[in-house]
Amino acid sequence: MKDDMHHGMMSDDPDVAFAAGMLPHHEGAVEMAKIELKYGKDPEMLELARQIVAAQAAEITQMKNWLKAHPAH
Repeated sequence: MKDDMHHGMMSDDPDVAFAAGMLPHHEGAVEMAKIELKYGKDPEMLELARQIVAAQAAEITQMKNWLKAHPAH
């Protein structure tokens, strides 16, 4: 994930760098949350994982759509 984030942030356009760098971070968080949902036991952590999946999945979609409309130069 760290290498993907760094690669994404290499754009000269700070907005593109932000979105491209944040995508792997969010995708990693969603994957970790899914593991928590599968194996976790603590109700508070399970609820947090559900919230992460919902919120960050929407943000991933937003960033991907924005990047499609604003390709790196």
